[in-house]
Amino acid sequence: MIDSYLSQKAELDDRAIHLLFSANRWERASQILQDLNEGRTVVCDRYAFSGIAFSVIKGLSWEWCRAPDIGLPAPDLVLFLRVSSAVAEQRGGFGQERYEKREVQLKVADAFRRLGESMPEGDWIEIDADRGMEEVQADIAARVEAVLRGSRVEEPVQQLWV
Repeated sequence: MIDSYLSQKAELDDRAIHLLFSANRWERASQILQDLNEGRTVVCDRYAFSGIAFSVIKGLSWEWCRAPDIGLPAPDLVLFLRVSSAVAEQRGGFGQERYEKREVQLKVADAFRRLGESMPEGDWIEIDADRGMEEVQADIAARVEAVLRGSRVEEPVQQLWV
């Protein structure tokens, strides 16, 4: 259902799609916790933050959008790859999904900025993704390695927004 919605093959109420994405995250929550408890590193693309950013620009409240994800395992680090509209539009495949339109992307970028400001200092880091792939990759690797070196393996996994 999610893929059909994103590829514009199906229409869904904004609240319904938001809850489907959240349900998808909850489906994996116990496996994420198990992996972490077994010492594995977990990398998630987008996670709960994109759900909030995309839903609030459609008029849903921040509180309502955040509520279904309260209690999910919280990340040790969020890397937000900030890319300008001009660069994004030049990259392959831009415009094929529902939200890949300049005006939507600008609103979403502002929502992500607000989310970043709400996170504890150092947990949300913006990466300039207008640079070349090798530079971006090196920056990401350095940030992740720093977190892994300071690993909090013995500490319990934190929860989102609790």
